[in-house]
Amino acid sequence: MPGAVSLRTGTDRAVALLARLISRGLFRSVEVVGFDDLPSGPRLIVANHFNGFVDPVVLAGALGRLPRFIAKATLWKTPGVPLLMRAVGVLPVHRTVDGGGDNAGTFRSVIAELHHGHAVAIFPEGTTHDDQRLAPVRTGAARLALDAAADGVDLAIVPVGITFEDKVALRSRVVVRAAPPIDPAGASYLDPGGAPVGSEDHQAVHHLTEEIRARLAGVSPDFDSLLDAVECRAAADLVLRSEPGVRPLAEVSLAEREALAAELDDLDGEPRAALGAAVAEYHLLVGSLGVRDDHLVPSVGLSALVRRLVLTTVLVVLLAPFALMGAVVNLVPALLVALAGTVASAPVSKGTNRVLAGVVAFPATWALLAVQDVGSGRAADAFGAFTWPLSPVIEAAFGDRGGWGPSLLVFVAAPLFGLLAVWLAEQVIACYRTARTVWGNTKRRGQLRLLLDQRDVALDAIVAARRSG
Repeated sequence: MPGAVSLRTGTDRAVALLARLISRGLFRSVEVVGFDDLPSGPRLIVANHFNGFVDPVVLAGALGRLPRFIAKATLWKTPGVPLLMRAVGVLPVHRTVDGGGDNAGTFRSVIAELHHGHAVAIFPEGTTHDDQRLAPVRTGAARLALDAAADGVDLAIVPVGITFEDKVALRSRVVVRAAPPIDPAGASYLDPGGAPVGSEDHQAVHHLTEEIRARLAGVSPDFDSLLDAVECRAAADLVLRSEPGVRPLAEVSLAEREALAAELDDLDGEPRAALGAAVAEYHLLVGSLGVRDDHLVPSVGLSALVRRLVLTTVLVVLLAPFALMGAVVNLVPALLVALAGTVASAPVSKGTNRVLAGVVAFPATWALLAVQDVGSGRAADAFGAFTWPLSPVIEAAFGDRGGWGPSLLVFVAAPLFGLLAVWLAEQVIACYRTARTVWGNTKRRGQLRLLLDQRDVALDAIVAARRSG
């Protein structure tokens, strides 16, 4: 029915917007690459699974609309999780490793969703983990896609890689990259009569699973070890920061860094070993002097410090009242999220705990503030003290704080001003770091030439390794 479809579309977009807000709160940068070229119509999103419940949140925010996720049925045994799963329409799948079960109903539901032109998302590794490369890709995604194609769905499989700069730290960076789509009704998956083969063809299932794995590996971390990952990413940083047009103290694109790091990781032999040694020696020398590579290249001068100081001062003067409101009203849920991350020791569990705490704590706080900050009385006056920057807008638009209008404004402003507070604090911190960099480079100017010479040695080793490959 049109009304039901419209309601679902609105709900999916609202949940995706919330996911985007959560992503922006957890990460200072979310890069999305390759999504502009995605095909329209039914899509089976297959994504890597390196960070627990953070992965579906980031993926939904990047897509801009909530897909129907497929998750392992054992999650429904976790207290509180079934309610969340049902609220966002997650479909359970029974894995063989967990004792198996009947997935026929789930498969029928997935194919029905695809027939209606919706997107369905699955993590084909089957579990989340802290490895530096993909876990073995299971056959479920391939079997679903082949059955959907055989059932007449004009389907595209979209491999998506989610890469986190640091899963433990709050406010790190993440990049979401889409690989070229796969057609499960392509020539490799047709029977002699030209019809899609379905999941009964085990050779087709194996071939499609391998193709999904290969496409995912192209947009996901796929290193043999943590040392290889650190080494190749550090080398990629050196190269990208040396390119023309990079601003002082600016971060290089995480998407570009990951792509170049993957290229360097594919190298082998003596040039690859020389690359690793040169990069390690440079970073050992830089670290021993308390300097960072972005302190050296591009050079950070007094003019850059003055520009940043003036800009930051103007921003603080203009935005401080709104940022202060955002900081105060979001302080308690932010502390709860930070504490939730300390409960677990495994990096992959920290992110899950933070998301579960944040999904409950932040909206509950905004709703409480919106409900209490209306009308008159001691409670309203007390809560109104937190939202005083909105008073001129409320008076101009509504006349007083009674009714749903002011409450809705407060509910919307609370998360936006919270993000503003975080962003403004990061600008102040960046200004402070710029001042420290200028002062430190001034003190160590006699040693900078040695560092820059060693940096050139590392860059030469990287160039030689790339040429040999």
